[in-house]
Amino acid sequence: MSNQRPSTPPKDLAAYHLSVQRAEIDELSNRTQPFDKQISGMTLTVFPRVYPGGLDTELLCEVMQIAAGDHVVEIGTGTGAVALKAARAGAARVVGVDLNPDAVRNAEANRQRLGLNSVEFREGPLFEPVAGETFDVIAINPPYTNKKPANKTEICFWDEDNQLTKAFFANYAQYLNPGGRVYFSWADFADPTLLPRLAGSSSSTLELIGSRATPSGLATFCVYSVSPLTSV
Repeated sequence: MSNQRPSTPPKDLAAYHLSVQRAEIDELSNRTQPFDKQISGMTLTVFPRVYPGGLDTELLCEVMQIAAGDHVVEIGTGTGAVALKAARAGAARVVGVDLNPDAVRNAEANRQRLGLNSVEFREGPLFEPVAGETFDVIAINPPYTNKKPANKTEICFWDEDNQLTKAFFANYAQYLNPGGRVYFSWADFADPTLLPRLAGSSSSTLELIGSRATPSGLATFCVYSVSPLTSV
């Protein structure tokens, strides 16, 4: 999201956030060369057409708790920032998954750049690339906005009918080890009723564990802990 405060607060916040996302998508799509970005103490390369990470990524890296020996999966890895942070924190094995092949290549380039051998990246939707596997930690920073994406750059921001988030809640428990931890990012400009409804329908608990407002004051990013009721 933009770091600049508008001179006049927008009357329609939903339209404002949509316009900011459109501008960011256009910028990512029009880039022709990689650039470097600092995320959570790491210098990462960002390829064209890949979400570079922002305040939401920083917050997820900050609140995520990793124990030595953990097996971790990150859904929607982008540049690989969260997966790589987990590896640096002592995870024994990390898998980053993304539907965007450019993101998978980008994350692998960052893995090599940081010299982290306990991480691998796979292309595919949601949990499909890790079918049959289970993890101690699942992290996801999904697209927040209910809008149909036209390509694999737009899926960084848009998800028609929040299908990814709905599918995540319906399926995550079978990939989580007993006593495992789920870190789920969201934003206050997204549907505020969706996560509580999905937690209820999937027999899950939902707990806010971290939040941070943008400098503009027009958006707040959140991270929730999600747990199956049977593991509590």
